[in-house]
Amino acid sequence: MPILKRKHRDLPEGPGVVGPARLCRHGADLSSVRSGDVVVVDVTDLGADTAQALVEKGVAAVLNVSSSSTGRYPNLGPQVLAGAGIPLVDRVGESVWQTLRSGDVVRVDGGAVHLGDTAVATGVEMTESRVRDQLDEASSGLSSQLDSIVTNAADTLRRDRAMLLEGAGIPAVSTDMKGRPVVVVTDGPDAAGDLKSIRSFVRDHDPVLIGVAGGAELLISAGLRPHLLVGRGDEFSGRMIERSGEVVIVSPSGRLDRPEQFEAHGRQPVIFTATGTPDNLAVLLADQNEAAVIVLVGGPTRLVDLVDGDTADAAGTFIARLRAGSRVVDAQAVRWFARQRLSWFTPLLLLVAGIVAVVAAVATTPLGHEWLAPVADRVTSWTEGLLP
Repeated sequence: MPILKRKHRDLPEGPGVVGPARLCRHGADLSSVRSGDVVVVDVTDLGADTAQALVEKGVAAVLNVSSSSTGRYPNLGPQVLAGAGIPLVDRVGESVWQTLRSGDVVRVDGGAVHLGDTAVATGVEMTESRVRDQLDEASSGLSSQLDSIVTNAADTLRRDRAMLLEGAGIPAVSTDMKGRPVVVVTDGPDAAGDLKSIRSFVRDHDPVLIGVAGGAELLISAGLRPHLLVGRGDEFSGRMIERSGEVVIVSPSGRLDRPEQFEAHGRQPVIFTATGTPDNLAVLLADQNEAAVIVLVGGPTRLVDLVDGDTADAAGTFIARLRAGSRVVDAQAVRWFARQRLSWFTPLLLLVAGIVAVVAAVATTPLGHEWLAPVADRVTSWTEGLLP
């Protein structure tokens, strides 16, 4: 009873939206959201799917610790909430995690969040007009970014035409990749998780493993030995060099700096004279050596990932993947196919169907008829005995 009295005393009064706070630090926490909740999230560039899920749950308001739209690309989450009439307050601050607890009844008025009579957080109210302006600005920015990538791609094609179209300058390596799957691992976001998810593919298909700079460390930490180590010389540790096979140094000048670090481990690096990024050049190397398939772990998979960075690097990524064509697949796609396992019922059904087909074929022959006649007589006698 005292608890009920305390909650009644703290019930906010005044204009705005009132509801119980629901703290959702992680995506999985959204499953606990109920109708009428004031949901607290920390989501950069709120996606349309997440926003639509909140709309369907009937939330009263959304408080975002981060920015729901950074302008990197035109994400539609804020627009979905605005269209449903659900207030969205951005950048309410990290302190909200300590100030509020799930179940606290709060009032959201404009950009202010009240607990009782106290304003415990303030942020930016994402009105319909503000959401629309940000969406237009992001669309314009993405268009400019894409134009810059296209320009850089054209410059790269003119400069490195012989290498990109004919393979000139791509060094020969002793590692045999022809007709074999190749896994290129970088140290990009979620690379460790993606690598773990395709362990069954690596175990079953014995691919050539290429560690690009920090990606080699991920392979080694996972108990795997990179067949090829690709990157700039200053990106390698002694552990990487020692536990990898062949070493390919990317050098715009064609010179090898600090050769002693490789000599100490008995390695004679292959020089790849090029100006591109090591991960893109690793794809070109695998493609030139006629890999059956090139699985990318840690590389950009979405358009926003591609454009959210240096436009020259993005242009190189675009060209490398265009050259490799259908050979390139993402680790997440491989993970999906690796999970599709046949159940025991499927091969059993195929086995029974095969036996039935063989028996039927034998039964059509004179010898088969002779073999099966006693069986047919027994089945007939048994069924007659069952009938009244």
